[in-house]
Amino acid sequence: MPLYVRTLLVTGPPDEVEVAASGHREHLRELSARGKLRAAGEFKNGDGFLEIFEATDLVEARGVGEASPLVALGLGTWMLREWTELSFD
Repeated sequence: MPLYVRTLLVTGPPDEVEVAASGHREHLRELSARGKLRAAGEFKNGDGFLEIFEATDLVEARGVGEASPLVALGLGTWMLREWTELSFD
């Protein structure tokens, strides 16, 4: 299954972002529970997230990307890219 990377940079007011970021983390927990999330992390200074997840195609990947409360509420900008993991065996 193809892999996608979502980079999400937080741009909204801190009080609104705090609540939506909690919802974003729940969104990631749900992806993980469904076996779709390969890796996820938050940037050290708290201004965004990066995730690697599986999706059947770009349409599904865009749906995942838009499902975050940070995106849905317009509190961040995001980029979605299909990603290929390199193997050095």
